[in-house]
Amino acid sequence: MTSKLYLTIIFVLIFGSSLLAQNTIKLFDATAITPSNTAMAWNPRTPMIFNQKDVYLSCPLGGDVQAYITGPNNGNLIVDNFFTVNGTNVCPDEWNCFVSTFAQPSTAIGLPMESAYLGTAPIDVSGQINGSGTYTFELSDYGYSYGSSEIYLHTSCSFGTYVCHHNNGKSEQKTLAVGQNAVAAHLAHGDTEGPCGD
Repeated sequence: MTSKLYLTIIFVLIFGSSLLAQNTIKLFDATAITPSNTAMAWNPRTPMIFNQKDVYLSCPLGGDVQAYITGPNNGNLIVDNFFTVNGTNVCPDEWNCFVSTFAQPSTAIGLPMESAYLGTAPIDVSGQINGSGTYTFELSDYGYSYGSSEIYLHTSCSFGTYVCHHNNGKSEQKTLAVGQNAVAAHLAHGDTEGPCGD
């Protein structure tokens, strides 16, 4: 009995932090190297957002939230140029953390990003996740081309989804963000998955 207790404590001490960030969602599919519409007029003050996703997170009250973004298989993250959460740049380098271009963009159009860029190690975004709510993830480009690898979010929060609440058939509708385990109940009484239309 005592030995089992010691093994449990050791397991928690060694693996506890990785167990917290156990929920995973794909934020974006891979984007091949593509000519940017800013290529003819490069300007860091006018970025083009080429991928965006809103994610609803249900986080434990008062909990120590852990969240990080990676490329495929928990690997390196590849993006040209910026990754932001709710407008905050999460790259470790203030300007451009996705460097080491192996091929000129003009000769790499249509190729996977992995063939031209060296990835950045997984990025901790725990500081940008402050309780339950909707978080906007964006990929932005400032230069001559853009693209990314697959991108995943791993977090200790659970992921929710949006449903359109039809209010028992009345004309009023409203978009609700609910936990994944509550989606079926909403659909059962006539709500539809996804945000309400305009």
